[in-house]
Amino acid sequence: MKIIRITNSALLATALSVAAFNAARADERLFTYSYEADVLPKGGLEFEQWITHRRDKEDGVFSRWDFREELEYGLTDRLTSALYLNFRQTTEENDLVDDSDFEFKGISSEWKYQFLNPHTKPIGLLGYGELTYNGTELELEQKLVVQRNFGERWVSVFNATIEQEWEWEDDAEERELSLEFTAGISYRLNKNWALGIEGRNHRVFADLDFDDEEASAWFVGPALHYGRARWWGTLTVLPQVSGRPDTDGGLELDEHTKIEARLIVGYNF
Repeated sequence: MKIIRITNSALLATALSVAAFNAARADERLFTYSYEADVLPKGGLEFEQWITHRRDKEDGVFSRWDFREELEYGLTDRLTSALYLNFRQTTEENDLVDDSDFEFKGISSEWKYQFLNPHTKPIGLLGYGELTYNGTELELEQKLVVQRNFGERWVSVFNATIEQEWEWEDDAEERELSLEFTAGISYRLNKNWALGIEGRNHRVFADLDFDDEEASAWFVGPALHYGRARWWGTLTVLPQVSGRPDTDGGLELDEHTKIEARLIVGYNF
């Protein structure tokens, strides 16, 4: 009987340590293009700074920096909401354009609802919605997030995203639809570091239907994460590996760029 009590105690201690390991990192992001099925706990508050860089198109010089400042709050243990401020710096030099511009890209409202918790269920499932408006452009984004954990160190995710965009200029309306699939797998090296790989397929369609695909590009690259008790940071670098239509060496460099990189740093209050 004494041996049984010791064994049960050991099992309980192990279970609690695993739960603590997961809970301490429930609001961190191991990827930057793919969301995980985690949400902030009720009353939780987090600030995130996003920096995304895209460069190199078919001709000339192209460089774009996107900056997002996010403040996220846990309304319940399943529902979180966030507000973003969006800014963009674009530099473009080619035979047709020679311009550098910094602009405000509007305010975004984000909502996430966790249907299944990935730490207590076989899979995690999360629904995501975002609205962005800046006076001349309106964007709606809907996302389905699936997460599967393997033990306490391996995390895999898959996201499917649809985004609709309307732009009004000089009494004319332009509409665009994009479809994106992202996936990633990450391994926790220790309590601070995690290393993974992330992939992204982004497709652009004319108007708001799927009948006329204008461009598609595939990106694959590493994702590096570092976290402490109150803050964390994750960096993903994604070179384009294939695209259509082929504009340069098997890549699509009209709507997309040769390489993308994104850094997100979060701080928990």
